[in-house]
Amino acid sequence: MGLNDMLRKMAVLLERRQDALFSYDVSKQKKYIAKLGNPRDEIERSYFQYKCQMQFNGKGITFLLNLVSFPVAILYWFKYGKKVQVNRLEHKNLVFFRDGKPENILPKSLKKRYKAIESNPVEGTLLTAKDKKFIKGIICRYPFSWQFILKCLIKIGRYSFAIEEYSPEAIAVCAEYSFTSSVLTAYCKQRNIKHIDVMHGEKMYYMRDSFFKFDECYIWDEYYGKILASMKADKNQFVVEVPASLKFDGELIRTQKYDYTYYLGAESEEVLKEISKILEQLYKSGNKISIRPHPRYSNMDIVKKIFTFADVEDTTQTSIEQSLLQSGAAISLYSTVLNQALCNSIPIIIDNMSNPENFNKLKELGYVCLYKEHRLLSEVLEKSV
Repeated sequence: MGLNDMLRKMAVLLERRQDALFSYDVSKQKKYIAKLGNPRDEIERSYFQYKCQMQFNGKGITFLLNLVSFPVAILYWFKYGKKVQVNRLEHKNLVFFRDGKPENILPKSLKKRYKAIESNPVEGTLLTAKDKKFIKGIICRYPFSWQFILKCLIKIGRYSFAIEEYSPEAIAVCAEYSFTSSVLTAYCKQRNIKHIDVMHGEKMYYMRDSFFKFDECYIWDEYYGKILASMKADKNQFVVEVPASLKFDGELIRTQKYDYTYYLGAESEEVLKEISKILEQLYKSGNKISIRPHPRYSNMDIVKKIFTFADVEDTTQTSIEQSLLQSGAAISLYSTVLNQALCNSIPIIIDNMSNPENFNKLKELGYVCLYKEHRLLSEVLEKSV
């Protein structure tokens, strides 16, 4: 396993620990953000975002991460700091690091502005003398935060390689959650490149997404700009535009096959069983039910075992567009899919039954769909049974 692959796996494990949306008190988050104050530049923005994220891990885990990161950062510095042969490829106006996201998540206005777009860039790492000077400035400011330094080192190496390859005018990412984002905005600025972020998932009050700054950050609704700015993300970066990934192509035809489709997230087996009990009542009332597993989080064997009365979609064969267009209504506790449904005039139902504690927290977290037209699952069940 290569060094980059190992570091990616470490990052995934860390992100799983940080999936504390419902478990970390909102009032504590607000107090901590207020305590940090106003950042003086992009570097400090990134550092404050890092500090917020480390709150989810606790002091012990943060100490271990910094301890492990120190030798890895030194190794990275010398491994990729040597002269690397970069094959200059055809010039692109925009490099889009989509990292597995669909290409249609990129707003149409960006596609019009930047004619030549590379959305599958050749990956590599390069650390030039100027890159090292930039990174040394970060080390001098935060000499004991090696997890922070390591992540900045990795991302700068990635950007530097892409810039040498494609000579772009702009770099686009889906990375407002990354504490390196503002550092990379500063890095791009010194190389005369625009740094652009594209929203790719639901946003609530969750300080993982605090303090960040891009040159432009594309969001789906003004509401998201307000909630992100309340966590001290730069308020002047936001541009509202609904991408094709949210508002489907007009040529797609809606052919209803199911009355209800439930869109799963990262539910525990216990919660899945609760969802099953509720949906089975709808099924016994004559409704056709479909289950859409989460492509990353769902265990297919467990889902199929629990939802024996429903059709379980194969996410590799049925696109999210097809799934929504064949359903009478979309059900979930919270999901980007509910936003997609609303944008395509498909009714949404918010699950207030399978995990009442988390449902009650949604308002405190500022979940946007609670302020849009919706029904509650309890209401649907009451009318159906």
